[in-house]
Amino acid sequence: FYSYMMARAQREDIKVILKNKSMFILAHSSSGYKHDLDEVLKDPGIQSRLADTSALKEVNALNKFLMMLNNNSEKAFYSYNHVKAALDQGAIRTLLITDSLFRSNNIQT
Repeated sequence: FYSYMMARAQREDIKVILKNKSMFILAHSSSGYKHDLDEVLKDPGIQSRLADTSALKEVNALNKFLMMLNNNSEKAFYSYNHVKAALDQGAIRTLLITDSLFRSNNIQT
């Protein structure tokens, strides 16, 4: 796909792709399903390429959350009231917010 994308970008002069060519990373995955993205992101070679990006920080935070959820699920809170109570007690180390909530103009409590 990468070769096709670059050839088409050159043929059609798609400047945004050509300008950001160095930002694309080729990686191996055992399948094309979304859950295999985790496999790609755990690859040390990919992690080293992403080391200077916020994406790696987000991946690491998500991995820590999933491990914590697997080992100690009572530490995870999902509703506003639960999160607010945890905040009031100083019990939040990392707060993960979905992109849709982060970008929402209408946040219900």
